[in-house]
Amino acid sequence: MTLRVIRYKNYGCTMTGPDDSKSDWENNFYWSFYELSNGNIINLHYTQNLKKNKFIDDEFDFYYTNYELNNGKKISYKFGDAKGHDLNSMSKEFFQWFESKPPYHQIKDPKYPTKEEEKCIKDFFLKHVEINKKTNTIYLNN
Repeated sequence: MTLRVIRYKNYGCTMTGPDDSKSDWENNFYWSFYELSNGNIINLHYTQNLKKNKFIDDEFDFYYTNYELNNGKKISYKFGDAKGHDLNSMSKEFFQWFESKPPYHQIKDPKYPTKEEEKCIKDFFLKHVEINKKTNTIYLNN
């Protein structure tokens, strides 16, 4: 079975840094979520690194969005109802998820996406996602 994205949601640029106005560096942090045909939901944290407003490089970090904590509690990302055009709602929905993320040491048996899952999402992201465009949850018919 070929792995594919069946739905996704893009929150766009949710944070920037650094806060030091004397720095020549700027980082733009983007988040998006993907449900794959194998049932896994994976978060892509994409970072653009700029110096003096010129693109230097970027980073792709992938994480599963469901965790079982050492205390038995389960946390997972749910595709919410916030609409891409409602910036306040999108921000609230994203930060509700972001602030619920547990510290690494509290996660029981942490796992990471496979290389195949990462490649599927990265290829999809580069081909179909406009990084600055926040979206509703988009279901794909592929």
